[in-house]
Amino acid sequence: MDLIQIENNGPEILRTNYWETENAAKGFFFLSINAGAFRLLVPDSWVQETGEWMLAKEVIISRGPWPEKGKADAIEILFEDNSDSPYVLHIVAEQIDHMPLDADRDRRGNPPRWKFSAWTRAGKILELPCRYRIVKSLPYLKGW
Repeated sequence: MDLIQIENNGPEILRTNYWETENAAKGFFFLSINAGAFRLLVPDSWVQETGEWMLAKEVIISRGPWPEKGKADAIEILFEDNSDSPYVLHIVAEQIDHMPLDADRDRRGNPPRWKFSAWTRAGKILELPCRYRIVKSLPYLKGW
């Protein structure tokens, strides 16, 4: 994995070398966490897919093992639009700058603790409330 550098201003990304990396060229997403925000860096080859994300009301991040892919730790990003088939992405630990802690989980009955934003080469394209949970295994594919 290429070394990805990100210059932050709280939850905002001021600068990053992500889009110049080999992994971005190969179409791999990168998830960065800073200042209470999950920031998804979107490779150029996926930008066309992001339109469906705009229908979401919130994003639900689920962390757990992904046995089907032989991964002990992975992340599911579910774009909750209250439909029967919301858009979902799965990424592995190598595509994340660091995993959130168990204590960072959202609790039922409480408002979302997190923000989620999606970033393309052109800048931030989406910002939504976000919830984080730990699940027994991925894919989980369930709403909050």
